[in-house]
Amino acid sequence: MAENLYRKWRPRSFSELAGQEHVATTLTNALAGGRVAHAYLFAGPRGTGKTSTGRLLGKALNCRDRVAGEACNRCDSCLSFLAARAMDLIELDAASNRGIDEIRSLREKVAFAPGAGDFKVYLIDEVHMLTDPAFNALLKTLEEPPPHAVFILATTEAHKVPATIASRCQRFDFRRVPVAAAVQCLQGICAGESISCEAAALELIARSATGSMRDAINLLDQLSTSYGSDLTLEQVKAGLGLVGDERAGRLGRQALAGDLAGGLELLASVRDDGLDLRQFQRELVQELRDLLLVAAGADPEDATAERIAALKAAVAGVATADLLRALRAFGEADLKADPNSTLPLDIALAECILGRAPAAATASTTATPREDRASSPTPPAPAPRASQAPVAAPPAPPPVATEAPPPAETPAAKAPPPAETPAAKAPPEPTPVVAERPPEPPARPAAAVAVSPTLAAAQERMRPIYERTRAAEVHVGALINSVCDIIEADESSVTFGFRYPAHARKILEPANLGVLAGVVAEVMGRKLSVSCVHDPNVESWKQRETTARSPLVRAAQEMGARVLESEPEEEL
Repeated sequence: MAENLYRKWRPRSFSELAGQEHVATTLTNALAGGRVAHAYLFAGPRGTGKTSTGRLLGKALNCRDRVAGEACNRCDSCLSFLAARAMDLIELDAASNRGIDEIRSLREKVAFAPGAGDFKVYLIDEVHMLTDPAFNALLKTLEEPPPHAVFILATTEAHKVPATIASRCQRFDFRRVPVAAAVQCLQGICAGESISCEAAALELIARSATGSMRDAINLLDQLSTSYGSDLTLEQVKAGLGLVGDERAGRLGRQALAGDLAGGLELLASVRDDGLDLRQFQRELVQELRDLLLVAAGADPEDATAERIAALKAAVAGVATADLLRALRAFGEADLKADPNSTLPLDIALAECILGRAPAAATASTTATPREDRASSPTPPAPAPRASQAPVAAPPAPPPVATEAPPPAETPAAKAPPPAETPAAKAPPEPTPVVAERPPEPPARPAAAVAVSPTLAAAQERMRPIYERTRAAEVHVGALINSVCDIIEADESSVTFGFRYPAHARKILEPANLGVLAGVVAEVMGRKLSVSCVHDPNVESWKQRETTARSPLVRAAQEMGARVLESEPEEEL
């Protein structure tokens, strides 16, 4: 059986490590100066050379004729390491040998002298998988090892390694292999294997590997097996499943042009053709990113003049805010739970197309409340934003609302409520399921922007509510991920507002509402009455969260700026 390319083309020296020059330089200097540590921690993404570097270090430590820290690859010890039969290299896979018994066995054998060389090297892969008792058993050995023992711990999740273990090791962080370094390595393999491959095809392979040299070599091996030793760019695209480029670009342009029906039909055709929706999403996000770069005056990487001209034509007359909205919506679409459903992409498309009209309507309806406030004898203080702690505001004239204000506090001279409206007299029913909120008037009165402490505390829990809802039921999580937020809350109930009627109707289905109510009770720590309404003026909780976390946005707001995509605020 022929050996696969990745095993055949493992690095034979530190100089052959792709993209890890900082590690190779440090280790060769340590070997040349005789300052080798007794324990190392190699951390980094998969396929970046951690295990290969551990083997190179073990080989160099036992080489009799190394030069400038590099093994000679000619002596008996080096040849035994190259043939994978060295007795002084002990490899342990912690993923399958993670218990205390394996580590106790290692501790008993570590005192034995090396068989052929000067050092006995223990390479423990995926060390973060060890149990706590196993880590405790390893700790004493790491702290006071025999002089002939060197430990190399490799892991893809360094944060799971106890600090007591990590502090006794020299740590090296392996980086994702840059595309240029990966292409150079692939070119050397192609030359050695008599494989003809276009430079653009090799670059595409390197990009698809996302920084993993092992994945890049395995992809090259697979493609050369499928299409032979003469690889073209089109063959590589087909082999990698990159066949949705044209439709991904078309969907991005439909989203910016507001073609909802055409975009939904295109997504359905992509699904029916059996394409990988996650790969299609990645291509769509990359297309929107390129459009955003062009709109900002920058050129995408490796784009031809024709492509740049086509991108410029696509963004002509398109607002940058619309581009950003589309990029965020499609980038946050969650396809992990059900990779074969287009629902997250459907919702993202609807958000970036329908999300523009309500924002304009909200901005246009704020003139009347501001004019009323301007004529008030005592100017009210600016309403606090949802991202700030609520402060007490001086009394202000009650706005025109769908609920009748208390008669004792409403003088007749101040904006009397429309007594002839029946809905203004009847208070809302305290039922767990509430029908859609009437879209008229389209904007909530400015006085309602003031957030009570109870509502602010409830809004701060939207992130865990979304994450737990998505884990419980992906379709309900997608609805919470749409343009919605908690708009009312007290000690016994909470009300969610949804901008789009379709989303409000969908969440009101008994099964969906039951999932949401259960998650709310879990997050809030008590059972609450959960209501859902259609509110055309609600803003996304994600946008409010982003605004709250950004010191730049807060600083701009303090200087008088307003967030255009959020609830209109008073002039500062």
